[in-house]
Amino acid sequence: MDDLGFNKIAGAVLATGLGMLLLMKLPGLVMADSGEVIAYKVGPIAVPDGNAAPVDLPFPQQSWVDAMDAAKGAKVFKKCKSCHNVDPGGANGTGPALHGVVGNDIGAVGGFKFSTALTGIEGNWTYEALDAFLKKPSKYAPGTKMNFVGLKKDEDRAAVIEYLRVADASPEVKPSPAAAEGEMMKDGMAPESMEKDAMVDEGTAPDTMEKETMEKKEMIKETMEKVETPE
Repeated sequence: MDDLGFNKIAGAVLATGLGMLLLMKLPGLVMADSGEVIAYKVGPIAVPDGNAAPVDLPFPQQSWVDAMDAAKGAKVFKKCKSCHNVDPGGANGTGPALHGVVGNDIGAVGGFKFSTALTGIEGNWTYEALDAFLKKPSKYAPGTKMNFVGLKKDEDRAAVIEYLRVADASPEVKPSPAAAEGEMMKDGMAPESMEKDAMVDEGTAPDTMEKETMEKKEMIKETMEKVETPE
């Protein structure tokens, strides 16, 4: 076989190979230029370390309001009956009578002498104030004479406060759940940051994908030029 014949065969093989390469790369180029939205897979969201400051939610939350159960509150209140009562016109005991306490002035029950730890606190017994006091009296009013360790469970405090509320002849309006200010951060991370960090495509960021698309275009262009001008 002479050199001309060999060159023709080699050229045909090269053209066939370049044509196959073009067919393999063309679908990716068409999809990149089609205007379709490229889907991103949601990868694992980074969890901040355990030293992140806890997020304080406004009071009361939905779970607290849902736990306002007068029947349960009556059972929990049995711990308090040795010192308090909630009967209309009931007498003071070791502790003050609690009829109408919800919404009443702090440290203001007729005939009962409060410690300065409570008389020195201004304001009324709001739901939040009562919750804080019942959680740990000595923390809410340092120096208080009330010798009670407190109710640790949120649902127990909510239930007792509801029991005290409905015992009043003119009960205060039941509180509504406090709406979080915007979307509260989850685990110390803002929602928009979480979404941004989660947007990845098989571990490839959008700017990297764009770069790869441009490289594909250049490869196709070079392949076409070689097909059109064989040696």
